[in-house]
Amino acid sequence: MKYFAYAFAFVAYVAGALFIYTATFAEAATIETVWSVDVDQRLPNDSVALSHPAIFKYLDETWAVLAGRDGWVHVYDIVSGGEVRRFYLGVPVDSGALTLQNNTVVFGDIQGHLYAVDPVKGKVVWQKRMPSTFTMQPVAVGSDFLVQTADNELYHFSESGEKRWSYAGSKNTLSLYLAASPRVVGDVIYTVFNNGDAVALKAYTGDALWKQQTISASLAARIGDINGPLATPLLVEKLHLAGEQVDHALMVPIFNGELVILSAEDGSQSFSLPVSLKSEPLLVNNKIFMADSLGFLHAYNTKKGSRLWSKKISEHELVGPVVFGGALWLTDNQGNVFRANMDGVVEAHITLKGGIARLPIVTDMGLLIRTDRGLMTLVK
Repeated sequence: MKYFAYAFAFVAYVAGALFIYTATFAEAATIETVWSVDVDQRLPNDSVALSHPAIFKYLDETWAVLAGRDGWVHVYDIVSGGEVRRFYLGVPVDSGALTLQNNTVVFGDIQGHLYAVDPVKGKVVWQKRMPSTFTMQPVAVGSDFLVQTADNELYHFSESGEKRWSYAGSKNTLSLYLAASPRVVGDVIYTVFNNGDAVALKAYTGDALWKQQTISASLAARIGDINGPLATPLLVEKLHLAGEQVDHALMVPIFNGELVILSAEDGSQSFSLPVSLKSEPLLVNNKIFMADSLGFLHAYNTKKGSRLWSKKISEHELVGPVVFGGALWLTDNQGNVFRANMDGVVEAHITLKGGIARLPIVTDMGLLIRTDRGLMTLVK
């Protein structure tokens, strides 16, 4: 393929400092679309499709299992993209899905029902009525799982659907449709609710360890400019960033807000960076990568605490990065998929139909990407 490259300069105010730099984009390769399927059968004026699949292992096969806006549960073969089976649910779904240790998959519908389904037999195993809807990703706790709902309640369920405990956070009158999911580290759960309250809980009892507000009064949500957490908090044992050093640092990204750094021990705030993130930072060896809602990808050296570079990747809100095949992969809300090297140089790019709101899922075969136009695509 013909090689081409071009460079241009940017002046940007990022993380509290003015930078003038040149970003180079080189494209000498392509991103292969292995397969693409229309999961939701959306019509042009239908609601966006935001459900996300779970990876399911059956014998020597790997499946992607998700429920769609069309009211069906779909099971696809990861290798070919062929539909293994589908079975009727009857209600649209916008949540993420999770495979449990007992080989059931859990997710929730837009009416507030929680389901466990058997993808092999093609049936609903159990369902429960929840007080509120949830669009987040269920999170495993051993053989159990967590569900965080839109009304700032966190539930711990067994794999059979028995409620172990629940935690009630403060309510919020205005919030984003998608939200952050909890992070489980050992026997502690770290989560942030849509009103900005970050909390630490004991995983098996739900007892609160601490709570800290991460959205300042000056960033109060307004219609058309709503802020809130979209990314799962990230725990870093030793963080050296922007001239600050913190042990056991909890990084809490706030979309349309700041990246807030808390102590995982007591919740006290250490510092913050003025960067808006839709997805969690990525830690690779001694580097932290973060992609912001202005389309910049930033890299920091966590040992030296210094910024390595900032590169303009897109004109739109970025999600990512994730690592696959030794490269950084990013997406944006216009359906663009970028592959960049570890120096932030874009080496390949494709555009899918629809925006991309959730992180791609890394599999052995490639990246599984959902778009809000109802597509699910495997790329590599």
